[in-house]
Amino acid sequence: MSPVDAELDRFLEAALSAVDSTDSILERLNAEPREVSVKGDGSLLTRADLAVEDAVRGALARLAPGTEVFGEEGSGRDGVRALLAGDVDGWIVDPIDHTRHFVRADPEFGTLLAYLREGEPVVGVISAPLLGLRAWARRGGGARVNGKSARVSDRPGLPYSEVAFAGFAEWTAGTPGRDLGAVLGRSSYPHGTRGGFLQHVRVAEGSVDVAIEPWGEAWDLLPGALIVSEAGGRATALDGGRPGHASDGGFVVSNGLVHDEVLALLGAGAHAAVEGDAGA
Repeated sequence: MSPVDAELDRFLEAALSAVDSTDSILERLNAEPREVSVKGDGSLLTRADLAVEDAVRGALARLAPGTEVFGEEGSGRDGVRALLAGDVDGWIVDPIDHTRHFVRADPEFGTLLAYLREGEPVVGVISAPLLGLRAWARRGGGARVNGKSARVSDRPGLPYSEVAFAGFAEWTAGTPGRDLGAVLGRSSYPHGTRGGFLQHVRVAEGSVDVAIEPWGEAWDLLPGALIVSEAGGRATALDGGRPGHASDGGFVVSNGLVHDEVLALLGAGAHAAVEGDAGA
């Protein structure tokens, strides 16, 4: 094993251990009354978000000392810009993705964690404890879902594919060149399914073929981007560029075989970003 692979294995072990501790916090706080506030961008914040982010920071300080951690609920956005530019290496964490689900006692919420090196995710973990779901990957090491090797589907085109999407209001606002209806209309299930981190995992394990997000921050997108790419799929921004780098924040993950078709229908370019070996 190369020194780089050995280091990534160590970081992956640290990430898995960090979310072990956050899972227990989420399970405990899920049973308690919610204390909810609204942030400046209109999203929700609970003390569970803050507790989980603090726990991740503390765990990584012990398990991967000397590495930077940038979280959604801390002063993470400036740091994430530096990470995406490749100026520094470090962790990004979304302590509770889908806080609105947590607030409503919907179990579809979880912690997303990734380590970025030279602007790209090289370790990624998604953990949704109330769903009994844990997915992870490290660059060059493949992807796993609940301990089993994950592989994207081999469905060759949209007429055979199921598409998940998020942000219906954003899509229907009429963004030029972003025709979600054209994608869904050509797919095997034109109603689509709900988007978000769970759909990223489903793309990785082959039960959904495409997931599309109209916007998102790096901590929402890059853990799933790495997991899908290591499962043999592909992840890009809506313009076909690197996920997490586009100005509109949009994002597509797929089995790779339908990706260019989706990008074309969305009015985007068709060049690669985070990409696996789906065509092999």
